[in-house]
Amino acid sequence: MGESFKVTAGVHGDYEWLASAHCIDDLLTFCPEIVLGKYLAVTSADSGHYFPTAEELSAGWENRNGIAYSPKVEDVEALPREGWDEWYVFDDPADLGGMAARESNPFVASLSPGEVYAFVNYDDLGLHRPDSIASYFWKQFDWIRPRSYIAESGHYLVVISTDRKQFATALQALTALDSSPSDNSNSETRLS
Repeated sequence: MGESFKVTAGVHGDYEWLASAHCIDDLLTFCPEIVLGKYLAVTSADSGHYFPTAEELSAGWENRNGIAYSPKVEDVEALPREGWDEWYVFDDPADLGGMAARESNPFVASLSPGEVYAFVNYDDLGLHRPDSIASYFWKQFDWIRPRSYIAESGHYLVVISTDRKQFATALQALTALDSSPSDNSNSETRLS
Protein backbone atom coordinates (compact mmCIF):
# COMPACT_ATOMS: atom_id res chain seq x y z
CA MET A 1 0.00 0.00 0.00
CA GLY A 2 1.03 3.64 -0.34
CA GLU A 3 1.07 6.14 2.51
CA SER A 4 2.11 4.84 5.93
CA PHE A 5 0.19 6.10 8.97
CA LYS A 6 -1.31 4.85 12.21
CA VAL A 7 -4.88 3.57 12.26
CA THR A 8 -7.26 6.52 12.45
CA ALA A 9 -10.85 6.08 13.64
CA GLY A 10 -13.95 8.23 13.77
CA VAL A 11 -17.72 8.27 13.92
CA HIS A 12 -20.38 9.09 11.32
CA GLY A 13 -23.90 8.88 12.73
CA ASP A 14 -24.54 5.28 13.85
CA TYR A 15 -21.34 4.11 12.16
CA GLU A 16 -17.77 3.84 13.38
CA TRP A 17 -15.04 4.03 10.76
CA LEU A 18 -11.34 3.48 10.48
CA ALA A 19 -8.71 4.19 7.89
CA SER A 20 -5.40 2.38 7.89
CA ALA A 21 -2.43 1.49 5.72
CA HIS A 22 -3.38 -2.20 5.89
CA CYS A 23 -5.19 -4.47 3.42
CA ILE A 24 -8.37 -6.53 3.31
CA ASP A 25 -6.39 -9.71 3.98
CA ASP A 26 -5.18 -8.23 7.30
CA LEU A 27 -8.76 -7.39 8.26
CA LEU A 28 -10.15 -10.81 7.31
CA THR A 29 -7.36 -12.62 9.15
CA PHE A 30 -8.32 -11.01 12.47
CA CYS A 31 -12.01 -10.24 11.94
CA PRO A 32 -13.59 -12.68 9.44
CA GLU A 33 -16.93 -12.28 11.26
CA ILE A 34 -17.35 -8.90 9.62
CA VAL A 35 -18.38 -10.76 6.43
CA LEU A 36 -19.12 -14.36 7.52
CA GLY A 37 -22.82 -15.12 7.35
CA LYS A 38 -23.43 -11.84 5.50
CA TYR A 39 -24.06 -10.82 1.88
CA LEU A 40 -21.75 -8.63 -0.19
CA ALA A 41 -22.45 -6.13 -2.91
CA VAL A 42 -19.13 -5.74 -4.75
CA THR A 43 -18.97 -2.37 -6.48
CA SER A 44 -15.28 -2.50 -7.40
CA ALA A 45 -12.62 -5.15 -7.98
CA ASP A 46 -9.27 -4.08 -9.39
CA SER A 47 -10.85 -0.66 -10.14
CA GLY A 48 -13.64 -2.10 -12.27
CA HIS A 49 -16.70 -4.28 -12.23
CA TYR A 50 -16.41 -7.72 -10.72
CA PHE A 51 -17.64 -10.49 -13.00
CA PRO A 52 -18.26 -13.70 -11.05
CA THR A 53 -16.83 -16.84 -12.62
CA ALA A 54 -19.10 -19.61 -13.92
CA GLU A 55 -18.33 -21.54 -10.74
CA GLU A 56 -19.28 -18.55 -8.57
CA LEU A 57 -22.49 -18.00 -10.54
CA SER A 58 -23.48 -21.63 -9.98
CA ALA A 59 -22.74 -21.13 -6.25
CA GLY A 60 -25.21 -18.23 -6.08
CA TRP A 61 -23.29 -15.11 -7.09
CA GLU A 62 -25.19 -12.66 -9.30
CA ASN A 63 -24.19 -9.74 -11.48
CA ARG A 64 -26.82 -7.04 -11.86
CA ASN A 65 -26.23 -3.62 -13.44
CA GLY A 66 -22.48 -3.72 -12.87
CA ILE A 67 -22.69 -4.83 -9.22
CA ALA A 68 -21.76 -8.36 -8.15
CA TYR A 69 -23.82 -9.84 -5.29
CA SER A 70 -22.59 -12.75 -3.23
CA PRO A 71 -24.58 -15.57 -1.70
CA LYS A 72 -24.27 -15.84 2.10
CA VAL A 73 -20.52 -15.70 2.80
CA GLU A 74 -19.32 -18.97 4.30
CA ASP A 75 -15.59 -18.82 3.47
CA VAL A 76 -13.55 -15.60 3.45
CA GLU A 77 -10.83 -17.26 1.39
CA ALA A 78 -13.29 -17.65 -1.50
CA LEU A 79 -13.98 -13.89 -1.70
CA PRO A 80 -12.49 -11.99 -4.63
CA ARG A 81 -9.62 -9.72 -3.62
CA GLU A 82 -7.85 -7.93 -6.42
CA GLY A 83 -6.92 -4.55 -4.91
CA TRP A 84 -9.01 -1.43 -5.41
CA ASP A 85 -11.93 -3.44 -3.99
CA GLU A 86 -15.13 -2.05 -2.52
CA TRP A 87 -17.64 -4.18 -0.60
CA TYR A 88 -20.95 -3.22 0.97
CA VAL A 89 -21.88 -5.83 3.59
CA PHE A 90 -25.52 -6.64 4.47
CA ASP A 91 -27.34 -9.00 6.83
CA ASP A 92 -29.77 -9.90 4.02
CA PRO A 93 -29.52 -9.85 0.22
CA ALA A 94 -29.67 -6.29 -1.12
CA ASP A 95 -30.18 -4.48 -4.40
CA LEU A 96 -28.31 -1.19 -4.79
CA GLY A 97 -29.61 -0.40 -8.26
CA GLY A 98 -26.73 -0.05 -10.69
CA MET A 99 -23.32 1.41 -11.16
CA ALA A 100 -23.24 4.98 -12.46
CA ALA A 101 -22.14 5.43 -16.05
CA ARG A 102 -18.35 5.69 -16.32
CA GLU A 103 -18.58 9.13 -17.91
CA SER A 104 -20.72 10.56 -15.09
CA ASN A 105 -19.14 12.67 -12.36
CA PRO A 106 -19.99 12.03 -8.68
CA PHE A 107 -18.84 15.53 -7.76
CA VAL A 108 -21.69 17.12 -9.72
CA ALA A 109 -24.23 14.25 -9.57
CA SER A 110 -27.16 14.18 -7.14
CA LEU A 111 -25.80 10.97 -5.51
CA SER A 112 -29.29 9.57 -5.20
CA PRO A 113 -30.56 6.02 -4.59
CA GLY A 114 -30.09 3.56 -7.40
CA GLU A 115 -26.92 5.04 -8.92
CA VAL A 116 -23.70 3.86 -7.26
CA TYR A 117 -20.21 5.28 -7.61
CA ALA A 118 -17.17 3.23 -6.58
CA PHE A 119 -15.50 5.88 -4.45
CA VAL A 120 -12.57 3.57 -3.70
CA ASN A 121 -11.42 4.20 -7.27
CA TYR A 122 -10.99 7.94 -6.81
CA ASP A 123 -7.69 7.35 -4.98
CA ASP A 124 -8.69 9.81 -2.28
CA LEU A 125 -11.04 7.93 0.05
CA GLY A 126 -8.97 8.75 3.11
CA LEU A 127 -11.72 9.46 5.63
CA HIS A 128 -8.96 10.59 7.99
CA ARG A 129 -7.88 13.38 5.63
CA PRO A 130 -9.74 16.71 5.67
CA ASP A 131 -9.02 17.26 1.96
CA SER A 132 -10.51 13.92 0.89
CA ILE A 133 -13.69 13.20 -1.02
CA ALA A 134 -15.38 12.02 2.19
CA SER A 135 -18.36 14.40 2.00
CA TYR A 136 -19.37 12.97 -1.39
CA PHE A 137 -18.80 9.43 -0.22
CA TRP A 138 -20.93 9.91 2.93
CA LYS A 139 -23.83 11.30 0.89
CA GLN A 140 -23.97 8.06 -1.13
CA PHE A 141 -23.24 5.89 1.90
CA ASP A 142 -26.15 7.41 3.83
CA TRP A 143 -28.72 6.12 1.35
CA ILE A 144 -27.11 2.67 1.01
CA ARG A 145 -26.78 2.12 4.80
CA PRO A 146 -25.03 -1.27 4.85
CA ARG A 147 -24.16 -3.12 8.04
CA SER A 148 -20.48 -2.66 7.11
CA TYR A 149 -18.35 -1.26 4.32
CA ILE A 150 -14.86 -2.44 3.38
CA ALA A 151 -12.65 -0.83 0.74
CA GLU A 152 -9.01 -1.19 -0.17
CA SER A 153 -7.29 1.21 -2.54
CA GLY A 154 -3.61 1.49 -3.26
CA HIS A 155 -3.34 3.78 -0.24
CA TYR A 156 -5.97 2.97 2.38
CA LEU A 157 -8.05 0.27 3.94
CA VAL A 158 -11.37 1.77 5.02
CA VAL A 159 -13.70 -0.14 7.34
CA ILE A 160 -17.07 1.22 8.44
CA SER A 161 -19.58 -0.64 10.60
CA THR A 162 -22.58 -0.38 12.89
CA ASP A 163 -21.55 -3.61 14.63
CA ARG A 164 -19.65 -2.24 17.63
CA LYS A 165 -18.14 -5.59 18.66
CA GLN A 166 -16.81 -6.46 15.19
CA PHE A 167 -15.57 -2.93 14.68
CA ALA A 168 -13.73 -2.99 18.02
CA THR A 169 -12.10 -6.30 17.04
CA ALA A 170 -10.99 -4.88 13.69
CA LEU A 171 -9.72 -1.65 15.25
CA GLN A 172 -7.79 -3.47 17.96
CA ALA A 173 -6.21 -5.95 15.52
CA LEU A 174 -5.17 -3.35 12.95
CA THR A 175 -3.88 -1.01 15.65
CA ALA A 176 -1.82 -3.88 17.10
CA LEU A 177 -0.26 -4.44 13.66
CA ASP A 178 0.96 -0.83 13.79
CA SER A 179 2.54 -1.23 17.21
CA SER A 180 5.96 -2.68 17.77
CA PRO A 181 6.35 -5.04 20.77
CA SER A 182 8.17 -2.30 22.71
CA ASP A 183 5.59 0.39 21.92
CA ASN A 184 3.00 0.55 24.70
CA SER A 185 1.43 3.78 23.51
CA ASN A 186 -1.96 3.97 21.89
CA SER A 187 -1.37 4.33 18.13
CA GLU A 188 -4.98 5.04 17.30
CA THR A 189 -6.26 8.53 16.53
CA ARG A 190 -9.99 9.24 16.98
CA LEU A 191 -11.94 11.74 14.89
CA SER A 192 -15.60 12.72 14.96
